[in-house]
Amino acid sequence: MVGKKAVNGPMKKKGPLGNSRVNIFLGLLAMMILLGSLGALVYNAMNTQSTEVLTVNGKEYDWNTLYDEFDIARVDGHEGVLIIDVLSDSGVRDPEGKNFRFMGADGYQKEVPWEDVQNGVLDREEKKVILPNLAKAFWIKDLVEIMVV
Repeated sequence: MVGKKAVNGPMKKKGPLGNSRVNIFLGLLAMMILLGSLGALVYNAMNTQSTEVLTVNGKEYDWNTLYDEFDIARVDGHEGVLIIDVLSDSGVRDPEGKNFRFMGADGYQKEVPWEDVQNGVLDREEKKVILPNLAKAFWIKDLVEIMVV
């Protein structure tokens, strides 16, 4: 063999599906991702609170009758129950200088100072808090609890 180099060992032919070890690894990886996603969905479904009741300072209010219990107000084009009315009814006294934590059914929560809470409304249709002075990231949907912090 003049001018040609010898190849170290015989060349392996790949089958029609390529390297079988790689395919097995990719299949296992895909299965782990699928199981992880399914587990996250089940966990989220099990840990989501009911949105039929709103708890404010330990007192429960039914979203369906909230508009019957309080006067409806219109603030910056949004209609709902004034948060200050619900806070007062729930026993919150002297709210000035306090912060309030709004929590959604999915656990998402935001802490807001009194200055931004005092002109907010609760929208029964979407079960959310509307705080006109703040970005919409603070407008928690499926609101389940308001706590004094």
